[in-house]
Amino acid sequence: MNANSNSAAIPATMPPGTVTQGELDGQPVVLVGTVPTGYTAILCSKGWATLRRWKLTTLRVARGGLYAAGEGRAGGFAAARFLLGNSGNFVVRHRNGNPFDIRLVNVVAISRGLIRQAGIEASRGPGYSNPAVRWGDGRCHSGKPLKTPSAQQRIADALAPPDPG
Repeated sequence: MNANSNSAAIPATMPPGTVTQGELDGQPVVLVGTVPTGYTAILCSKGWATLRRWKLTTLRVARGGLYAAGEGRAGGFAAARFLLGNSGNFVVRHRNGNPFDIRLVNVVAISRGLIRQAGIEASRGPGYSNPAVRWGDGRCHSGKPLKTPSAQQRIADALAPPDPG
């Protein structure tokens, strides 16, 4: 059984190229057997419809990721990035940590600048006092308001499960 679900378990592997319907967390999903490994990729109906519209019906495990390929596109496109429609300036992360779960509610794009800023904040540690901040008015030296919440908190919020309502 899947966690938090009353549906039948989603198989870890399927014959490559197999497409079937399933249910995860009470929502209908499309299950696709990847090539060449046969690992099961999980897509929402909207995501699968988008890939079919672009004739990207083969999901391939290659170069450490999941790629959507099709006729005339042997190399394919990074599947989650393609579904989100974002550029290379963003890093795609999976909320539940499963790289084969590319439902639109599970993938999120985070800018590289935000990740860089979170790293800077982490290296400074708690209690850092920014010398560029003027006392009392909550603005930096250029007069722009300080960004709150922090970059680390914004990343945590992006990776948090979406509200069911």
